[in-house]
Amino acid sequence: MWILAFPVTALLAGAAGVAPAWLAHRKACRRDLVWAVGLWLAVWLFCLCAYHRPGLTIGFDAFRLAAMAALTLWAGACTAGLRLLGRKGARAVLPLLLVVAVGAELFVCNIAYFNTHSYKPFQLMDYLDPNINVGRGNGSWSLDEKRPYLRFLEINQPIYNLHLDNLTNDDPDPLHADSTFTFDVGATDEANGALNGFGTWDVAVQAERTQTISLDMTGQVGTLTLKAHAYGTTYAQYPLAFTITGITANTPRPLQWSWLRMLAIWLILGALYLLRPHSGLWQRRWLAGNLCDRGAAVVLGVILAAFVVTVPFWEPTNSGLATSFYNTASWDGESAITFSYQQYGALAHSLLNGRLDLEADPPAELIAMDNPYDATARDAMGLQGVLWDHVYYQGRYYVYFGIVPCLLFQLPFEAITGIQNLACAPCMVILGLVFLLSCFGIMGQVIRRWFPATPTAAYLLCTAALVLGSQLYVLLERPFIYEYAIVCGAALLMLGLWLWLAAAATPVEHGGVLTLRLTLGSLCVALVAGCRPQMELFALLALPIFWHRYGTQRRLFSRAGVREAVAFLLPVVLVAAGLMWYNYARFGSPFDFGANYNITGNDMTKRGFNVVRIGPAIFTSLLDPPRLSGIFPYLSETEVQTNALIHTISERFAGGMLASTPFTWALLLPVVPLARRSLHRRRGAAAVVYGSVAAMLLITVVDCQMAGVLYRYLMDYSPVLLLGAALCWLLADTALARRAEQGETLAVSLLPVLRMAMVAAAAWSVFYRFSTLFAMEPWLRGLNPSLYYTVNRLVQFWM
Repeated sequence: MWILAFPVTALLAGAAGVAPAWLAHRKACRRDLVWAVGLWLAVWLFCLCAYHRPGLTIGFDAFRLAAMAALTLWAGACTAGLRLLGRKGARAVLPLLLVVAVGAELFVCNIAYFNTHSYKPFQLMDYLDPNINVGRGNGSWSLDEKRPYLRFLEINQPIYNLHLDNLTNDDPDPLHADSTFTFDVGATDEANGALNGFGTWDVAVQAERTQTISLDMTGQVGTLTLKAHAYGTTYAQYPLAFTITGITANTPRPLQWSWLRMLAIWLILGALYLLRPHSGLWQRRWLAGNLCDRGAAVVLGVILAAFVVTVPFWEPTNSGLATSFYNTASWDGESAITFSYQQYGALAHSLLNGRLDLEADPPAELIAMDNPYDATARDAMGLQGVLWDHVYYQGRYYVYFGIVPCLLFQLPFEAITGIQNLACAPCMVILGLVFLLSCFGIMGQVIRRWFPATPTAAYLLCTAALVLGSQLYVLLERPFIYEYAIVCGAALLMLGLWLWLAAAATPVEHGGVLTLRLTLGSLCVALVAGCRPQMELFALLALPIFWHRYGTQRRLFSRAGVREAVAFLLPVVLVAAGLMWYNYARFGSPFDFGANYNITGNDMTKRGFNVVRIGPAIFTSLLDPPRLSGIFPYLSETEVQTNALIHTISERFAGGMLASTPFTWALLLPVVPLARRSLHRRRGAAAVVYGSVAAMLLITVVDCQMAGVLYRYLMDYSPVLLLGAALCWLLADTALARRAEQGETLAVSLLPVLRMAMVAAAAWSVFYRFSTLFAMEPWLRGLNPSLYYTVNRLVQFWM
């Protein structure tokens, strides 16, 4: 019957090839024939690759003929529709791309369903070696730490896949209900007379897609072995304890439709179409206020916001809520809300009771130590009850993390509800949304001020790259106090810069609005010092933002200018006075935030300055290229490398900021003399570009000397660095577009190349950020196996 597939598919491909000619009432031409032949060859090439277990012609029946015909019909309809309607705009093409996405989900992402439809299943347990020590029940088999091995003998038939029947978890711990383990698969087949390893099979108990695995063995299989291993890392450990009612070999795979994957395919295809160099998004100016352009921005914002809202809760215990009736596994019997790092909750409770220290007494042994900051000495004494990463000073515990997040969230929450320890995760969601909204607002103000001819596509790409290129989502994935303080600082900084830019663009006739924006902007930027003091360096951006109005135009020397200067400076003075009093009251110095008194893995009071730290920090933080992998999640973590015999405080990276973010490569544009002169004509933009690079280097050095080389510290400068890169992209696009309109041949040729490069840089940011969420600590593979492996199989649909 498979020979019949040739004329059937050829007929359908031919009809699809000439359909545009028929519908356009013209004669078919050679181009139509080329489309028909190309479509027919593409279908057969796909089928040859897809139907390789056991083969395209083996077991060919009416179902497979119908599947190939339907595949050809869908592919032909899509190609004919795109050829016919491709120039009619998004209203015609986007619905057609939805048809493409539906067919891709059915015929491509569910190829295992079509490939295995004719399989003849058999029960592998019928071949189980009776000498194997395995838990045997009534029609069930159990594996655990002492009995992890299965061996099947004299199978003597091909095996194309394996399916675990009725997998159940035998671990009674409710925290281990969603667990994972791994099988080592070995076998003998016609190409391997001795037992050969065929790889590993990762199984998540609550991820149904992982309970079937495709195999690629040669001919008949003689012996097959499965050895199970438990999963264990620093963050999660699962005992090996599960039961199955059998293992079915050569099982027909069900049709597993994923609306989420189909939507993702449609969005990707739609974005590629809308961002092609000659699309309307590149032809219309963002400031023109086109309704469709605003709709595209809303869609982008909703997608980015959806991840802001959900990412903190990908790890289930990050909910932070543990009560006697909800999340009972984490209930401690006392507090209504509990979580790992509750320093801000403890600080809020102390503040409400009129204290600046924490209401926790250090151990007497710690107080008696000559040097309580000596980690090795503490370990040698085996001290118990020492609070990690808390400030210890003169016999009391304090918090060295900035007080502002506590004042914004934990303090009012306890004051209103009486409940202690509001979790970081919901607070970080709010801050993440503020950061996201501020990025949209900043890019809008930047365009309005320096690049009014910017097309909508450039605005959307720069905003997306600004959000995705920063460490926002990585920090949201770890909603602990470390990340909480950084996200709060970044959100306030970006909100303050947005308000400042808006104030600089506000006509002086609107004095009330101008004063309000100045005041709120300065308040936000000043509060950054109470979150992440390093970020306060970017307060200097006030100079290029306001210089033209208050310096060049000398408005500062007018009565209205003095009033506005007071509105600008008063929040700074008040916040600075409050923070200095807070520091002085605790540590006797207005400039001492207490970080050096931290009880951690090294003595921070004696850390000092060492130039040897700078080289590895700059390379790892900025220049170390990301390590790509061939399997999900396609990135591998790296460690800080150094030959210096010093104590290096570090965490894993997924590539340096510059090396892993091609969007920042636009910062090299000022090296070109023509671009540099154009940039210098926009002095404010030039100050942001050069200042962002200088701040990146300075903060990297300061961070490595003060604390260490940590991936989350990239957030200290990455938003403003990406803003500087966006200015360079917009400068290049504006200059080339203007020259292209004047008819310069080189500009006409380079403009689409530049725009495709911008799309590629933003697309890489999407891929890179998505991968880091699954590749980096704290490793969702162990913390949320069902999510990790479900996404794994949705992406690697062929497994």
